Parts: sequence; structure tokens; C-alpha cells
Amino acid sequence: MSEIAELARTTIYRLLRADILSCLLRPGSQIQERELKERFAVSKSPIRDALLKLEEQNLIEILPRKGYRVKPVSLTDARELYDMRLILERECVLRAIEQSDDALRELDLYRVGPESDNLADWIAYNRQFHITIADLCGNARLAAVTRDVIEQFDRLTYTSVSLTGPKGQARFVSEHVAIIDALQQRDRRYALSHAKDHVEDARRVVLGTLENPTIVP
Repeated sequence: MSEIAELARTTIYRLLRADILSCLLRPGSQIQERELKERFAVSKSPIRDALLKLEEQNLIEILPRKGYRVKPVSLTDARELYDMRLILERECVLRAIEQSDDALRELDLYRVGPESDNLADWIAYNRQFHITIADLCGNARLAAVTRDVIEQFDRLTYTSVSLTGPKGQARFVSEHVAIIDALQQRDRRYALSHAKDHVEDARRVVLGTLENPTIVP
């Protein structure tokens, strides 16, 4: 594969992955090669390569003679992701609490949520808060693995925030503030407790929705 083709494939893959994870391409929506050719102004080859990689990551599925479809989030996927997140974020919180006061003050940016009610803004706010804690852990490999898991949560966050509305958004922020306070006060017990409660609250909403899909808007 030429350098130009590889760059095209990588760019298309990253953009489509971002669209899927942020729910711009919603679970169950179809993807057509013809539309992607027009969007990216490239041949079918880099598009198919990108789609194959997304299929390998379990984000899309092939529909014979129909194209591709964004794969819905399964109950098993959600459970596994929440299990992974609890393990990884616990370690990130424990390590972040050892960072300098200046480093921990970076979290003050997340004491207030987005001004708009736009779901995409809330998903981005939530994602960046958790990624910032991961980046504060002081271990590049741990941070990279945690970031990857957190990014996959965008679709689950979409479900949680869209169902709980403004009250849920306010609760998200208050839970973030509690985690920030505990970290800045270097209180391990409360930092771990608040971080776990935050994940478990979202888990209950999302798993309840996936178990009863008829209530999804």
C-alpha cells in the first residue's frame, strides 16, 4: 500500500470511528460505500480498508448486498466495558492523587458542565474529564489503554444523558465535582468511592436501557 493510500485509509478510519463513538452515526444506521466515496473523494480501496478495520473492532457489521451497519451496543459489550472502566479508572485515580497541586488544578475546568443542552457537547465534556484523570496517572501505557476504553463509552454516555435529561446532566457535574474535591484533598478513600459510584450510577441507567430496549428514544 502506498503512503498516500495508507494516509487516506487512516484518516477515513479515524473520522468514521469518531462519528460512531460520538453517535453522529447512531447504532443501527447503515453506511454505504457510495456515500463515503462522495464524502472523502477517494476510491473504494481505502474506504473498504477502513471499514474492515472498524469491523475488526466490532463497531460495524457487514450486511450482505446491503452495505454496512453501525453495530448496536450489546448488553455483553456494555457489561465488559463497565468492568474494564472500573478496574482502569481505580488505578488512574490512585496514581493521579499523587500528582502535584498544579497538575490536579487542571481538573477545575470540569467543575462546570457545558452551557448548552447539546448532547454532543455533554459527551465531549464527560469524555475529556475522564481522559484528563487518565493522563494524570503518570503511566503512559495505562493512560493510553484507559483513554481507548473511555472513548468507547461515548455511545453509552449518549444513552445515559439522553434518558436522564437536565437532572441527569446536573448529577453528572456534581459527581465530577465530588471526585475533583477528593483528588485535590488527596483523600484516597473518598476519591475511589466517588469514582466507583459515578461509574455505577451510569451503569445502572445504561444496562437498564439495554435490558429494556423499547424505552430507548
